[in-house]
Amino acid sequence: MGNKKSNIEFITNGNITDVIFKLSIPLMISNLIKTLYGITDGIYVARISSEDYAATSFTWPVLYLFIAVGLGVSVAATSLMSQRLGARKLKDCSIYAVHTLILTTVLGVIFSILGVITAPFIVRWMGATGSFEYKSYIFLAINSVGLLFDMIFFGYQSILNSQGRTKSMTIISTISSVTNVVIDPFFIFDNVLGIPGLNMGLAGAAWATVLSKVLLVVFAIIVVKKESEIEVSFKNFKLDMGIIKHIFSIAIPASLGSSGEAIGFTVLNGFIQSYGTTTLAAFSMGNRLSDIFNQGAIGIGMALTSITGQNIGAGKKERSKDIFKRANIIITFFSLASAIIILLFKDQLLSIFIKDRSDIELWRQASEYMYFSAIITFFMGYFSAINGFFQGVGKTKLTMYLSLARLWVLRLPLIMILKKLTDLGSTGIWISMLVSNGLTVLIGFIIYKRGKWER
Repeated sequence: MGNKKSNIEFITNGNITDVIFKLSIPLMISNLIKTLYGITDGIYVARISSEDYAATSFTWPVLYLFIAVGLGVSVAATSLMSQRLGARKLKDCSIYAVHTLILTTVLGVIFSILGVITAPFIVRWMGATGSFEYKSYIFLAINSVGLLFDMIFFGYQSILNSQGRTKSMTIISTISSVTNVVIDPFFIFDNVLGIPGLNMGLAGAAWATVLSKVLLVVFAIIVVKKESEIEVSFKNFKLDMGIIKHIFSIAIPASLGSSGEAIGFTVLNGFIQSYGTTTLAAFSMGNRLSDIFNQGAIGIGMALTSITGQNIGAGKKERSKDIFKRANIIITFFSLASAIIILLFKDQLLSIFIKDRSDIELWRQASEYMYFSAIITFFMGYFSAINGFFQGVGKTKLTMYLSLARLWVLRLPLIMILKKLTDLGSTGIWISMLVSNGLTVLIGFIIYKRGKWER
């Protein structure tokens, strides 16, 4: 992995379809591996009990609330560095890279401490009680330790992503995920294939995840040192608050959008929990399975940030528009294939989690949600492309408005209305998700067509 050959010329002048695929395919693979890891991890935890499995889904939005801030900084840094790469300003990129790493490390320390301290109060506030409250607290507290490594990794990720070095990101993410899958059962169970395990249960799954994140950071540091065109050196470093403010000016809207979504998903999980742990488990299973098929489109959306950023930096606005259009055409084909597979193999996919359809009500709800997921996959792809494009041009306020509107203005109110005024039950949740995603994509395309991002 010692190749420092520049991608700038290819990204700003190469065949558009080739550029999209070259940068997005590694991200697709990386995301798919992470999703498959999540499913494998879920299968391990589900073997303990359905309550333990529900606890992992219940607390995830809280963790994502912290992660969203780091993602916002990563998006901002990727956008800023990719635009400067397109303009061939490598020295400026180095300055932004170092400031980004300082910023993400400080945030990581703060978030880990805050997460561990507030974990018991958060799960109680969310409505968890009894043994479910304790399990949710344990899972949340241990994973909060890993927030430090999440934040540091986001800094290095932005350096590589801004250069379009998505292949390197895939390699290190794969190593981390595979390591997690291998060590997971040894931390969770007392015996694995005749080898003694730690028998830590749900806590073991959380600690295995934290260790894999440490490994992720180590490899990210090595890859950046060997491959990056952007030099990362803390020698003679001088803090420039103007650069910090510039990063935050773009990061805050992106973070608020993601954080607002995270809070919304926390509230959403509270609503779903009110239907019972069966509905929450069905929701989690459906999401994990449909996520597998969304990764192609999401990978394209992620790649658009650096592709668009470099082309905008190079002054190629019309080419950026062509890239966005081509990306959405590709996403349409990906989503169509995904929807067909979900519908044809729905039962086989659900059987991964539900053996012999032993829980009839869980099977019914999860099965119904899969039908909705087949349609939602189109909107998830388009939404990812819209986000990636707006982030690439540095218009993170637009992504913030869309993200917040999708959940707070559309989805949550609609769920409440359908719950109070109809007898749809969990079906009302699935309908709300479909409608909110569809309307948000429509609004996003209207904003793009009106050209507000150009101003």
